[in-house]
Amino acid sequence: MEMEKASSLLFSGLHFDRKRFSRDFSKFQKITGTEKPQSRDTAEVTATDPGRKRKRKENSSRTYESEAVEGFSVFKAADPASGATIKRCSTQVVDGKKEINQQIEKAAILRKKHGIHVSGHNIPSPLENFEELSTRYCCESYILRNLAALEFREPTPIQRQAISVLLSDRECFACAPTGSGKTFAFVCPILMKLKSGSKNGVRAVIICPTRELAAQSTRECKKLAKGGKLKIKLMTKELSRSGDFMKMACDILVSTPRRLEYAVRKRKLDLSRVEYLVLDESDKLFELGYLTQIDFVVKACSNPSIIRSLFSATLPEAVEEHARTIMHDAVRIIVGRKNSASDLIKQKLIFAGSEKGKLLALRQSFAESLNPPILIFVQSKERAKELYKELAFDNLKVDLIHADLTQEQRDDAVDNFRAGKTWVLIATDVIARGMDFKGVNCVINYDFPESAAAYIHRIGRSGRAGRRGEAISLYTEEDAKFLRNIANVMVASGCEVPSWILALPKLRRKKHRPSRESISTGGADNDVEE
Repeated sequence: MEMEKASSLLFSGLHFDRKRFSRDFSKFQKITGTEKPQSRDTAEVTATDPGRKRKRKENSSRTYESEAVEGFSVFKAADPASGATIKRCSTQVVDGKKEINQQIEKAAILRKKHGIHVSGHNIPSPLENFEELSTRYCCESYILRNLAALEFREPTPIQRQAISVLLSDRECFACAPTGSGKTFAFVCPILMKLKSGSKNGVRAVIICPTRELAAQSTRECKKLAKGGKLKIKLMTKELSRSGDFMKMACDILVSTPRRLEYAVRKRKLDLSRVEYLVLDESDKLFELGYLTQIDFVVKACSNPSIIRSLFSATLPEAVEEHARTIMHDAVRIIVGRKNSASDLIKQKLIFAGSEKGKLLALRQSFAESLNPPILIFVQSKERAKELYKELAFDNLKVDLIHADLTQEQRDDAVDNFRAGKTWVLIATDVIARGMDFKGVNCVINYDFPESAAAYIHRIGRSGRAGRRGEAISLYTEEDAKFLRNIANVMVASGCEVPSWILALPKLRRKKHRPSRESISTGGADNDVEE
């Protein structure tokens, strides 16, 4: 102890160079008894291989280098070469993260600009333009040529997001305003994915609630598929009852639920190879009248890798819940405000007092400014017939369409209206959904719609594809208490509504279908369209 105190006093305040006096220092440690015990193995290695410590340090540097690369961390090792390698790797990772963040931010800005709201995991970024179909998804040239021929210049908001989602093999349910291009949003990805023609049964199924909408969707598919090898068929009454489905090769089959169910049950149509299933106007298809048929068809499409998608202008909570039960990791897409009308439609509410007042208001409107083509919606097929009789001799080119007509008569009514041969078309809700009539200037709700969803779909026959339109809804004292539901839709799309209507109490009952006086005779009308 005395020797230690002496040495500490002797060397206090001085820097001792151990390398220079290592031997003397080791002797000093032996004399003072302060030498640290050394393991036998370490002593032998040090004695036989003095450079082993240096090698061990080099090995430890290499270990740190490999750990740094695997963990993408930055280590400055003693070896300059390894340090440079680690630095390059970390820079690549930083650049990669920066690029990903830029893409996410760019997609968010694009969605905000076009009013696209999405929810789900790992959602593909929306399309910026149609050129991305080629550069990003290798779209075949004939589809691009058809796009140009059909004058598709820029994708609509629903097309931007839904096309990228479906091309990424993700399921989706989408809600977008009427006339926003939903049909093309699900047809284009199907055509791009199927590519070559079918030899083994049906590969894609599109289900529509009405025969008119199914026929229209088939026409749109064929226009976009022109020049390709895909086979597209419409499930007609004759095909469902007498078609040879064992030998039929079909890429895309478009049908109503009832005809498709009949073909599967009675004609042994095999849907087990279906790769894509689309439910158009899905909220209507999930109503009680169609629900059992839809469930049957969904189960018949048993391909484990099937991609399902639902599209509509209105998407109630019940439909969303049902959609999630049949879909896996689906992307939810909402364009604009959910369950809202297009802001391109000028909407009006007119109080007519009574049924006689409505007929008077209609004739007065035609006398002041008749701007065809015009669609008039009524509550039932009997009321459609009565209104047609009232207007048939008013020097108007008027026609009607309802469920009692034959398919040929319904097709003729639609074709004449499209061709401009008919100025005014009186209709029930049979054509209220999805039907695309070019340039309809005005929609008149002669009978007040039974719900907000029915209202949105009816007036959506106008103001399509970027064009402006007008919607007029006539109401009586019986309808007044149901005005609030429609007024909320009008306010959401930017229309002015009298404050007293917005102050009306909310009603729990969603649908409104009263018994009305006859248009021409004054008797009761209780007929409801099937």
